[in-house]
Amino acid sequence: MIFAVYFLGDHARLGASEWASWVQAVGSISAILISLGLANYQIERQKDAERLREAQNDLRIANFAEAVIREALDAVRAVATAQKSWPDGTGYIFHGRSRIQAAQILLRTLTTEPLFTELINPVIDLHSLLVDVESAGVQLIGQGTFKSNSKFTQFWALKENAMDTITIATTHAMGIAHAAAQEAA
Repeated sequence: MIFAVYFLGDHARLGASEWASWVQAVGSISAILISLGLANYQIERQKDAERLREAQNDLRIANFAEAVIREALDAVRAVATAQKSWPDGTGYIFHGRSRIQAAQILLRTLTTEPLFTELINPVIDLHSLLVDVESAGVQLIGQGTFKSNSKFTQFWALKENAMDTITIATTHAMGIAHAAAQEAA
């Protein structure tokens, strides 16, 4: 900008007062452009910092969700083991049911967090699974041994598929959360 003014001023044969006016104008415009550039730079830095905070928060929530989901799935597996180990169902009553109820409490805690989209379906599916396992366990008790109950076998085959689906969806969500955090950093 200064070279353009010098070239044009030299070509137009500007006097000292005209040169002073042009230098002042160029200086004022340069100062305005520099201040706009600095403001834009600060805004971009703040946006980057906010994106990083959001990605780190999503990753923190995803790690919490993964731990809750893992614990809940372990509780469901413990119920299946308890029901298979104690044919009359008493093992479920004394051992498995309390873990399912604890998993439900953890899941309620998780639902108070702002979950990102990829975590919503595994959490919903997990809630449904916990409710099904708890209610089915109560219904199956007193209907003979679990081992000889075909409803029991079919039920757990379906629940194993549900647990696999939840595990895959959770792994996918964790991958997205890690990638977003790395990209933001």
